[in-house]
Amino acid sequence: MEEKIKVTMTDEFLFDFTLYHTYSKLSGFLTNVLGLAVMFMGFILLFMGKIRPVQVLFYLAASVIFVGYTPVLLRIRAKKQVQEIEELCHPAEYTFGEAGITVAYGQKEEHYTWEQILRVVATPKTIGFYYGSDNALIVPKADFGDKFSTIMTMTGRHIGPGRVRLR
Repeated sequence: MEEKIKVTMTDEFLFDFTLYHTYSKLSGFLTNVLGLAVMFMGFILLFMGKIRPVQVLFYLAASVIFVGYTPVLLRIRAKKQVQEIEELCHPAEYTFGEAGITVAYGQKEEHYTWEQILRVVATPKTIGFYYGSDNALIVPKADFGDKFSTIMTMTGRHIGPGRVRLR
């Protein structure tokens, strides 16, 4: 049994996935913790009388930079990648079958066996089929249409339900 879907990537979907990918790692989490720690340190120093009220603005600015830099950078990168990377510029046809996942875009075709798929994760707008620690096939949830449950059931059967994380 095979299921085919047409996948159209947008910068919004790519941003959603890269944001998840970045913040699901320890470094992404620690960046946010550092940003909040800088803000709290500014307020603590202010209440202890070590700095003047106007100086706390520098701590707040540094905090905003730590917390806001990564999402802004990811948004810019997603927009650029969707415009420049051939695999993302044009719609692709994904075929999910017993042998794995085949992705056809333009004249190119790539095949990923189920053994190559390490895990499947869900973000608010996409599903990522990881075939490497930093490599994934990204499919917007909307592009699955009415085939979502059939494809996810097939995926779980082939790679094991413990490696499929859906929300």
